[in-house]
Amino acid sequence: MEKGKEKINNIDYSATDILYMLRDLPDACCIFEVITDPFGTVQDMRFLFVNEKYASLVGKQSSELLGSTFFNTVSNRDEDWMKLSYQAAFMRQSVMNHTFNTQYNRWFEFWAVPVYKKGFCAFIIHDVTAEKRKEENRTIDYNSTNFVLNCAKVLSTSEFRKGIKYTLKELGGVLKADRVSVIDVKQGEVGDVYQWSERINGTGLPSKKVLDEYDFFTMWESQIKEDGVAVIDDTSVLSDKNSQIYDDVLAGNISRYIVASLKDKAETIGYLLVDNYSMELDIDERTVVQSVSIFISEELKNYKLTTEVSYMNTHDDLTDLGNRYAYYTTKNMLDGLEVTVGVCFIDINGIKAINDERGHDAGDDVIKETAELIASVFKKKFCYRIGGDQFVVIVPQVSKEHFDELLEKLKKKRKKTTFAIGAVWSEESKDINNLINQADKLMSSDKSNFYSTANRRK
Repeated sequence: MEKGKEKINNIDYSATDILYMLRDLPDACCIFEVITDPFGTVQDMRFLFVNEKYASLVGKQSSELLGSTFFNTVSNRDEDWMKLSYQAAFMRQSVMNHTFNTQYNRWFEFWAVPVYKKGFCAFIIHDVTAEKRKEENRTIDYNSTNFVLNCAKVLSTSEFRKGIKYTLKELGGVLKADRVSVIDVKQGEVGDVYQWSERINGTGLPSKKVLDEYDFFTMWESQIKEDGVAVIDDTSVLSDKNSQIYDDVLAGNISRYIVASLKDKAETIGYLLVDNYSMELDIDERTVVQSVSIFISEELKNYKLTTEVSYMNTHDDLTDLGNRYAYYTTKNMLDGLEVTVGVCFIDINGIKAINDERGHDAGDDVIKETAELIASVFKKKFCYRIGGDQFVVIVPQVSKEHFDELLEKLKKKRKKTTFAIGAVWSEESKDINNLINQADKLMSSDKSNFYSTANRRK
């Protein structure tokens, strides 16, 4: 047997043969002599061997590393090399460690093992980024799916506003956002805005007012992709194309946002907006926002439909004031209550003559004008059309002085369209039907005076 060789199972191996085997390892490998101070504290490590995979990993030539020390040649030292080398070289322990290297943006699995004799160790470094990414993706997918399903359950089983409130809060929490909003769109304009904001960072962000002042809808539509979502992770990119919105609203306030369109088939009925979300999340933010937006779209569509049907059931088609159903509902609510109330009964003068002479369309126009005039004095929610040319105003919890002021204002406005007025005020609304009858009689008296002062047709 040649000098420098050992015979194992009738096969001769030299030290050079062993080194060649290490060079061919599929993982990065290096062998160190660990350098300590007189007290036994690790100061550095001298490279005795590196394979090409390790040299490539640290961006050096093998010749640069061999004989050199670790801290003089390797710039990135995320891993706890000194601790690992001490455990392997002096405590003679095999140590395994997982770590994320910030320079290479990769996950590594380290084996530090004792070799030769005390003071020497080897490192084998395995890139586990792919496995780690798969694990992270599984976790992200799992978290994302569970979150979306939970939101969907709450949205579908709760009253609309409660479901939206819960979902926005949960979405803000999981995305670590400053604010999350659902913006209702009505005929291309901003409608209702439902909002959750973080207690500290959410304060001071641009208010609903800016949605009316700036054309966010056009900007968002140009950004939203085929999946219905736009992720803007740096709003400074908008400084050129959307300079006014960026300079006046976004700069210094909103650094990134996610927006998703809420759809009823092809029609956009709203937007889901997430302001200043975190870049470090354990969910897929795009998938979560896109999925949640689908469920919000469905609930918003149903809510708008229900609201529209309810509105139609309680409002007059011609004037948009409350109809007889709403009028009776209000009467029943006030009957028996001890709150102040003002009642005004109004009847248009000469509507039959207008219909006969100018047609019913002209008569309808007069009715609509009168309704608008009444609603401009009293709040619209207090006004009802109870017949062809008759209106009733019921104002609860109003002082006599304020009610009288409103009446005078109404009388001054009845110049173009004349109508008879009868009004009463009471400290108690519990006999509301009697109050309405009193107002009706006063209106009839006012109408009689109108027709008796001139030769007028009814």
